[in-house]
Amino acid sequence: MVKTLTAALETQLHLLEDFINLLNRETRELSDINLDAMAELNGLKESAAARIETHSVVMRKEIEDAAVREGLPPKATLGELAATYKRKGKKEISRLHEDLNRVADRIRQAIDVNREIAERFAASVTSSLGLLTRVINQSNTYGASGGYQQRTTGAVLVNREA
Repeated sequence: MVKTLTAALETQLHLLEDFINLLNRETRELSDINLDAMAELNGLKESAAARIETHSVVMRKEIEDAAVREGLPPKATLGELAATYKRKGKKEISRLHEDLNRVADRIRQAIDVNREIAERFAASVTSSLGLLTRVINQSNTYGASGGYQQRTTGAVLVNREA
């Protein structure tokens, strides 16, 4: 009935809020370049995503059952069902629908921010490694004749005078 649908939607909302909290924590850890915390967060996010996916099946079933009870097609969206309930004066489902949409938008935004931070970090590391590789491969080495010789080398040779 409406109570079981409400409970399913509230559970999904709590799962999504937990996920957004993990994403916000990930943003902080990405900004701090805390690699150990990021590895831990990846495991936590996978676990949270699995819980969300598992519960989505239950929630979808509740939405289908409620839609059929309200005379809607079984594949009706939550938005369609919420609108039907709202017309009947039952606003709780509509409120939960709006809350779920807001959290989903926040999740998309956090994922975009985290992806941007990660891509910039990866680009920075790649650039730094490229620079180091060029420096290493074009390093000045002290030659046997007592002078500096420019030559390509595959190894790092640190020269105190350089």
